[in-house]
Amino acid sequence: MWYAEDSAKDRRMHCAYHDKIVNGVPARQMKSDKVIWQQGGDCISVVNAFSPRSQKIRAEKIGSIANKETLYTFGVYSKDERPDAREIHLFLYRSNFRDIGMLILEKRSNISHYTWEEYGRWVQKDLEKQEPIWSLGFIWVHKKHRRCGIAKTVFVEAARHLGISINDAGLYTPLSEDGEAFARSVFPKDFFIAK
Repeated sequence: MWYAEDSAKDRRMHCAYHDKIVNGVPARQMKSDKVIWQQGGDCISVVNAFSPRSQKIRAEKIGSIANKETLYTFGVYSKDERPDAREIHLFLYRSNFRDIGMLILEKRSNISHYTWEEYGRWVQKDLEKQEPIWSLGFIWVHKKHRRCGIAKTVFVEAARHLGISINDAGLYTPLSEDGEAFARSVFPKDFFIAK
């Protein structure tokens, strides 16, 4: 981030941006939070197309941090998303007044079943048009908080909130290296690709 060191305004903006990247997005509790899980100072809230704009703005901020770190080729989420058949749901993980995780589930109807052996060998299967299922489109946890079970907690609680088993959810591919490691831990033998 470029800034002029002699400008107090630029220094404040630089410090605030640096703080978000290093520690997570500052997030105070809002009355409009729809909390689906809470334990100690941690909670998971859900944002969808019908959530208040303040929640959508919060989700977009987290998405932009995740977007920069993962080098995702397009925006993870926009506060201006319109309701559509995908029924996008974002699940935000907050710890000690910092948003440090995000998971996106959306309904997808082009589905195929894979084993890890098939996926590893790049076996090409046709995606068949079927009744839509929830598909994990994106998951991110702040680098300071990885490898502590946050991603799996968010996924399990999101599935519970939507009334599904995690084994009935699909994955939107391709998967990053970290994404594949996570998916293998959740789906040890086989899984659905849903696009």
